[in-house]
Amino acid sequence: MKAHEIMTKDVITVGPDTTVGEIAAVLVRHRINAVPVVADGNEVIGLVSQSDLAHRSETGTERKRKWWLDFLTGSDTKAREYVKDHGLKAKDVMTRCVVSVRGDADLAEVADILDAHRIRQVPVMQGGRLAGIISRADIIRKLAEVKVGEPAARPDNGALQRAIRDRIGAQTWLNDVYVNFTVKDGVVELGGFVDSNEQRRALRVLVEGVAGVQKVEDNVRLMPKFATV
Repeated sequence: MKAHEIMTKDVITVGPDTTVGEIAAVLVRHRINAVPVVADGNEVIGLVSQSDLAHRSETGTERKRKWWLDFLTGSDTKAREYVKDHGLKAKDVMTRCVVSVRGDADLAEVADILDAHRIRQVPVMQGGRLAGIISRADIIRKLAEVKVGEPAARPDNGALQRAIRDRIGAQTWLNDVYVNFTVKDGVVELGGFVDSNEQRRALRVLVEGVAGVQKVEDNVRLMPKFATV
């Protein structure tokens, strides 16, 4: 699935001269976390998020450094922080280095970008112009539409056994030499030994995710030397 398939197309935006007060009102009114700042031609020049408005002189939340930390902070950093705390317009407080994705980006790529930059939403660009915005909420909403964990058509025991064995053998986190299992009418009984509880849980999840598995009976144990309470 691609970003353009689930992105919000009617994006709420502000201009570079929109006031901080107006931006705060937009965020509250529309219950959003950030808003793109666009110039003529729908060109994204920045993004104002809740974090950009978190330290403001009007609310008494402007940054107040300890004297020793203030001593270590460079003049340019102090100047930038002053603008963030006291700037009156979007062009003053916005984050200028905007992370974005293409409309044809896979959702896996979008999720990785959101995680890597610790952000909640990202603009979707097409031909250098804003085409939409995609958020974590959009991805979760799509997940809610998918029938997660719905049993698939039951394959024959031999085919299911081969599918499970292939899936287990492809994992680098598991030593499958000590793992065994049986399959009967979609019910998989897991046995043998693994090195940790994390591997045991991952093995169960892996088997549950194989198409055709109806139930997993987990009888896997920990290697004695790794056993913990």
